[in-house]
Amino acid sequence: MALPELTDAELAESRKLLLRFAHIQLPDRPDLAEDLVQETMLSAYRAAEGFKGSAQVSSWLFAILKNKITDCLRQIGRQRQVFVTRDEEALDEAFEGHFAADGHWTDAGQPQGWDSPEASLNNKEFYQVLQTCLYQLPENTARVFTMKEILGFSSDEICEQCGISHANYHTIMHRARETLRQCLQIKWFSHA
Repeated sequence: MALPELTDAELAESRKLLLRFAHIQLPDRPDLAEDLVQETMLSAYRAAEGFKGSAQVSSWLFAILKNKITDCLRQIGRQRQVFVTRDEEALDEAFEGHFAADGHWTDAGQPQGWDSPEASLNNKEFYQVLQTCLYQLPENTARVFTMKEILGFSSDEICEQCGISHANYHTIMHRARETLRQCLQIKWFSHA
C-alpha cells in the first residue's frame, strides 16, 4: 500500500507535533531538531511504497523520528546536563501532600482505579490527552521520561547523557509518572 496523500493541514499538523517532540530531546539545538524532522519527512517520502497502512501515517512518521532522535542522541553523546528547575521543585511540594509520613498514600492522594486499560490504550483521544499531559511536564522531566519510555534508552545511558546520578534519575522519573498520573486522572479518567 502506498502512503496516503496528506492534506496540507494534516501535513502541517504532523510536522508541528514531530517538531515539538524533537525539541523536548534537543532543546538547545533547535536547528538539529528541525533537521531531524525534515529527514523524517524525506525518509517517509522515500519509503512511501513500503507503508503497509497498518498504522496511522502520524504514528509511522513518529516512529521514524523516534529512531532518528535515538541515533542522533547516541552519536552526540552527552547532552546538556539536567538540573532541577523551580517547576520541578513545585511538583515535589505538590506531591508531598499525597503521602503520609510512612510513605504510603493518603486517602486524598490515592490514585483512582483504571477500569479498562486496554480500551483506553486503543482510543485515539487517550493518546491525544497523554500527549498533552506529556508536553505540560517541565522540560528536563519530559526529556528524561521520553528518553526512557519512548526512545528506549537504559537508565545508565540516560544518567551518562544527561549528567545525572541514578538517584536523581529515579526522582525525575517519579516526578514524571506522578505528574502524568494526576494529569490523566483529571483530563481522562474523570471524563471517561
